[in-house]
Amino acid sequence: MQLRANPCLCSSDLSGNLMFTLGLDGKEETQTLLQSGCSYCLVVRSESQRAALLAHLCGQPHAVIVPHNGGLISNLSVWENIALPVQYHALALAGTLEENVCRLLLQCGLTDETTVSALLFSSPDQLSLLEKRLAGFVRAMLMRPELIIYDALNEGLSRKELARMAQFDRIFRLYFPLGTSVLVSFDEYRDKENPEQVVIQL
Repeated sequence: MQLRANPCLCSSDLSGNLMFTLGLDGKEETQTLLQSGCSYCLVVRSESQRAALLAHLCGQPHAVIVPHNGGLISNLSVWENIALPVQYHALALAGTLEENVCRLLLQCGLTDETTVSALLFSSPDQLSLLEKRLAGFVRAMLMRPELIIYDALNEGLSRKELARMAQFDRIFRLYFPLGTSVLVSFDEYRDKENPEQVVIQL
């Protein structure tokens, strides 16, 4: 399937470079400059380091996180989970919300509108781990992030599922070529189709 960006989702006011400074293990500060248009894998050594890094990254302007478990509210349908932040923030989209969601899900690998509808009307506890992350990614994309943070999305997946997960960042890059993406992970992950990805051991 050929991927096409929808210009209505693109942010026109990307601020260029994003900088975060984080104290590691309480001993010293490590300064890292995240370049716009780049993808990073930040490899952490402990749960406390991961939590501190995520908290710091999420505090950046126009940053949106895709949580490890999708971050879905269990008593809402997948559709309600995706629509809620868009409606709450009164985000303007070209076309309907339904059209934008359907387009993104199809780009992420769902085969047709029937499978899209089945996913959207499911409850989170009916979904696989990858499907939960997919819903979280679509929700994040609709927020028009300049910095998108993938919280250990490479962990707990089969090889086939990993290939589908890697598609998320390519879709993000289509819509937001000047955006920055960060995968926070306990394991080093390299996307073979993205030679520009930068891996940083923290």
